[in-house]
Amino acid sequence: MNDPAEQTNLALRFVVALLGGRRQEGRARLAYRTVEHIKTLYLLMARYIREEDDIERAGKGVYSPGLRDDAQDARNALFAFIRETPGKQAYLALMEMERAHPAANSRPWMGFHAKTKATLDADFAPWRPSQVKEFNDARVATPANHRELWYFGVERLEDLKHELEHGDESIASILQGTDQETEFRKFIGGWLRGKAGGRYSIPPEEELADAKRPDLRFRGATFDGPVPIELKVADNWTGPHLFERMEVQLAGDYLRDVRSSRGIFLLVYVGTRKSWDLSGGGKAESFEALLAALRQYWSVISSQYPSVEDLAVIGIDLTLRGLDTKTVKAATKARKSAEKDKT
Repeated sequence: MNDPAEQTNLALRFVVALLGGRRQEGRARLAYRTVEHIKTLYLLMARYIREEDDIERAGKGVYSPGLRDDAQDARNALFAFIRETPGKQAYLALMEMERAHPAANSRPWMGFHAKTKATLDADFAPWRPSQVKEFNDARVATPANHRELWYFGVERLEDLKHELEHGDESIASILQGTDQETEFRKFIGGWLRGKAGGRYSIPPEEELADAKRPDLRFRGATFDGPVPIELKVADNWTGPHLFERMEVQLAGDYLRDVRSSRGIFLLVYVGTRKSWDLSGGGKAESFEALLAALRQYWSVISSQYPSVEDLAVIGIDLTLRGLDTKTVKAATKARKSAEKDKT
């Protein structure tokens, strides 16, 4: 259709037939009522049923609503559906709708963003009395859902990071004796189990339906919502490989299950590599720079993974409390030479 009037007329009739109006019910099944479909419908309807052309009836006495009134209501109902839907996918949809229709200033966009964003940051169910008592006694509460388990897991790994990087009894220098991820997986898994206190479990490496195996997974004590951990020894991988593992393996594979929307990318630095090439160009000249680049990369691509609520990047630098890079390189070279001689 090339005639704008015909385009608008078809849009008016379509959206009223779909959602219904004051004198008729919608004729469609409800399977289309998902954030992605509703967003697409809203963007299409807002293009042809323009808000600046809306009929303003308020305060103008008695009137008989017509097709345009019903269509305006239906278009606004599409918007309201996403506005009232919690979660990251709805938040990203609102952002896209705002960018597409910035002139809709009469609608309080940022208020809706704040409301939806709140579900991402602070939508916790109230603690049960048993959790309050537990926190009073032990300064920690058993996670009651997937989100709380993710925060709990991040805190536990941050505790391990502090112990190894700054603790007076750090065994960092001992751990630097290997660069094998299987050995680190066993050590970290054992450490986490020792700190569990019945609040979570860390089962042995689990095989998923496609034969892939997350390195570690936190499992809740009273609910089914595992938090996967992808573990990498940073020294063994190039920069582009680490970016690819974080995006494809963790976000794309391990977080595609509807029960898991949050994950952890855990890196250990032994001290044998000095720099990493970055996927977008440039170079990370330190382990901290690599971690910062990974976090920045996730912030850029996270909108491509609407089902992933959050992903934490945690790095453990064993050189801070262990051996310096030069010593580790020499020891690693000697160890590998000895192993080669044995074979």
